[in-house]
Amino acid sequence: MLSVSVAYAQKTISGTVTDGSSGEVLVGVNVIVKGTATGTLTDLDGNYRIEVADGSALLFTYVGYATAEIAIGAASTVDVSMTVDVTNLEEVVVTGLASSIKRSNLANAVATVSGEELVGTTNQPTLDGALYGKMTGVNITASSGAPGGGIGVRLRGISSIKGNNQPLFIIDGVYLNNSEIPSGVRNASGANRGNEENSANRIADLDPSDIESIEVLKGASAAAIYGTRANAGVVIITTKTGKSGRTDVNFSQDIGFSKVQRLIGLRNWTAASVAATYDDDEAALFSAADQLYDYEEEIYGETGLITNTKISVSGGNEKSSFYLAGSTRDEEGIIKGTGFDRNSIRLNLKHKLSDKLDIAFNTNYINTKTNRGFTGNENEGGLSYGYNLAYTRPWYDLHPDEFGNYPDNPTSFGNMLLVRDKAENSDEVNRFITGAKINYNIIKETNTLLKLTFNGGIDYFLNETYVYVPETHQGQVGQQNGFVGVGKNTFNNRNFQSFVVFDKYLNGGALRFSTQAGISYLKFDRNFVYNQATQLIPGQTSLEQSGARSIEQTRENDEEFGIIFQEEVNWDDKVIGTIGMRMDKSSLNGDPNKYYNFLKASLAVNIANFDFWTFEPISQFKLRTAYGQTGSSATYGSLFTNLNATNIQGNGGTTIDPKRGTPTLFPETSSEIEFGADLGFLDGKVGLEATYYIRKVEDLLFDRSTPTSSGFTSEVLNEADLENKGIELGLSARPISNDAIQWTTNINWWKNQSTLTRLGVDPFPAPDNGFGLGLGTFYLREGHRITAIVQNDANGVATDVANTEPDFQMSFMNQLTFLKNFDFSFLLHWKKGGDALNLSALLLDDGGINPEIDGRGSQYKDTYIESAAYVRLREVALYYRVPMSALGSVNKVIRGIKVGISGRNLWTQTDYSGYDPEVSTNGSGVISNGLDVTPFPSTKQFYFHLNVNF
Repeated sequence: MLSVSVAYAQKTISGTVTDGSSGEVLVGVNVIVKGTATGTLTDLDGNYRIEVADGSALLFTYVGYATAEIAIGAASTVDVSMTVDVTNLEEVVVTGLASSIKRSNLANAVATVSGEELVGTTNQPTLDGALYGKMTGVNITASSGAPGGGIGVRLRGISSIKGNNQPLFIIDGVYLNNSEIPSGVRNASGANRGNEENSANRIADLDPSDIESIEVLKGASAAAIYGTRANAGVVIITTKTGKSGRTDVNFSQDIGFSKVQRLIGLRNWTAASVAATYDDDEAALFSAADQLYDYEEEIYGETGLITNTKISVSGGNEKSSFYLAGSTRDEEGIIKGTGFDRNSIRLNLKHKLSDKLDIAFNTNYINTKTNRGFTGNENEGGLSYGYNLAYTRPWYDLHPDEFGNYPDNPTSFGNMLLVRDKAENSDEVNRFITGAKINYNIIKETNTLLKLTFNGGIDYFLNETYVYVPETHQGQVGQQNGFVGVGKNTFNNRNFQSFVVFDKYLNGGALRFSTQAGISYLKFDRNFVYNQATQLIPGQTSLEQSGARSIEQTRENDEEFGIIFQEEVNWDDKVIGTIGMRMDKSSLNGDPNKYYNFLKASLAVNIANFDFWTFEPISQFKLRTAYGQTGSSATYGSLFTNLNATNIQGNGGTTIDPKRGTPTLFPETSSEIEFGADLGFLDGKVGLEATYYIRKVEDLLFDRSTPTSSGFTSEVLNEADLENKGIELGLSARPISNDAIQWTTNINWWKNQSTLTRLGVDPFPAPDNGFGLGLGTFYLREGHRITAIVQNDANGVATDVANTEPDFQMSFMNQLTFLKNFDFSFLLHWKKGGDALNLSALLLDDGGINPEIDGRGSQYKDTYIESAAYVRLREVALYYRVPMSALGSVNKVIRGIKVGISGRNLWTQTDYSGYDPEVSTNGSGVISNGLDVTPFPSTKQFYFHLNVNF
């Protein structure tokens, strides 16, 4: 009798879901019976059909739209019109390794960027560069303006002294390698460190147009579930998938060009100024010269052609979906011979084998080729364009003669025209990123869901570097007599996760428990092989045609294993609490079998969802707090003392490495607590998000010099703590929404302060982060800003002279649709405060060619500290969507055409005298932003766009 009554209580509801503004049907809308796990999706025509019980309610959710709740009455047809949600309250974000949550229920400030926001305005060469200014708490700095990246992403301040300050990148569940791989240029140029070699970071391999969405877990309170790889935050990337219905074919073609943002320029030379700067003999040479050569314009003044072509095919049915895409990018640099080529093929597949089992595969093959030229710091090697420009007097002719012979540079260490035309610094990457995910529903009932999830992946790539300097280069003559460096580096990241997920609905669905427990296994293998040859046979460019050769090999491998548990309790979307723990062990710790615990807890209270809340102008009022811990283990090799190979008169042997291993090291731990409030006004037309956080990183790892009597030069210690405090504010609104104009705006404001709160040893310069107390370095002292640049004062006392951390940053994003078919958008970014050490200006002064000498009347400054504040138009674009009626009979094949123009970094207002106030000569992973030593200048880019949908 009970079964019969239940059967009679069921009914079928169907209908169509449309956009409330345009009336267009919405495909893939999630339709769920409220308080249950029962649901379906709308088809290609926006239609749905679902079985419900009398008295139930349906929830309609769709990315970018406000949730619609419809009570079921007598009617069997229910059509739904959905409105745009500019506050993104209904957006689903990740809260664990196997679960997600609506943004309106989230207790953390998780930043999200859609694929449209990422690349919809203008062409973006790299993923990290596309994030500039689009979210709070994310500081991005370019270590190079060269094509192919070189960008540092820093979330909520400094995370480590010795370790990486870049976040963990995960794409479709695969842990990515984002290394900067030196090419060995320093062995020819005399640069001190690998992080001064102007290398790209390997996130540049990804094609940003393949991305559906990005979630940024900025702090430990959100990233705790990722354990010892998440100390600097986590960036979760989800790529595009196919949708059920008609197969969609998309073709896009972008053509553009790049130009240098600004040049330093020439001095207003006269015979008198030449004599005053140098001497009378030099003034005579100046007067006798036929012309002045603007070598800066000649080196950096090229117009780089950019082409980007992509075609994608996607589609599917109720059981299967696919996304197949191929793209090719060819970007020339503003320096002749430099450039970045990327070719990418991606295939994403999903298939539902049964009601219980579904699988998904994501595969990406990428080939990138980069030629980055010779820029940045060096020590008298004669290769860096900027170094040579600083000392080259423009009345000397350095061009080749009729036989192709380049003259030596009489006032510098090398002829930059020879370096540009004859030397090479390139690399090539072949990369495979493959991931798979399996979901098995053990129990799937109205109020109960029990499932198993398995996912894993491989990120494998071969990086091949090549450096060549001809024997005719003046810095090589009588020294190395030609240089060739060849690197073959392989990287293999493997990860596997397995989880049990149990969801239970009680009290008619008003109370929900979501439990997940599982394991995570990570393995990383790296093999670096570097071959170097000097004393080249004239005209030869290969290793074997040389008189002296050497080979180095470094092999690294590490493993990590984690146990994860998380419990989430949701009471009617009013109170949402979460607790969780991850236990990790790692071969990078002193005790590889010891588990370290990382906890998380959060609470969100949606006050506006309670019955007592009757103030209609405020549609959302949420208070939230969260706490979490993450960690970072020591770098490979820190635990043990190496034995280095040696060869004396043909006899092989070993020597003890001067860097002493420390076998007792343990992970540095980041603990963060954040408080926040989210408010929505006028039915979601205006949203405000405010967050305050305190993040403490304890037991920081760092290298410290040891007494010479020990027989070693340095060792690694866990002897420091630091603290980050910050505020993040975000305002989103739709001020105008009618048939004529749709205007959406976002304002983001954020600031952070990083302070070293404990140092268990005497103050010392942070290794690999500066140029000594004479010029300026990052000097570690308890109670001081870790981002401060420190120089010796007149009495030889280490003194803070600048702070590279901004006072605050602010971005202003706008999107307007007008006259039905025109889309206009722009992004302004304001960085208030923050300093830079302009050592490029020091070199230009030392060479006597700095144009600022004419204005200030002196050849040298005091400290070379300058304000690096700016206001920049990062992106601007105008698109036109061709009306389908204008296509006539063709519109049976073509579903849409969009054409447009756009630009990146077209305008910058700054008092900084260098090429770009965003500068970091020491790479992207260290703490030392704001050091300027003859970088590859930044560019502004212009694009023309064509997009056709079939």
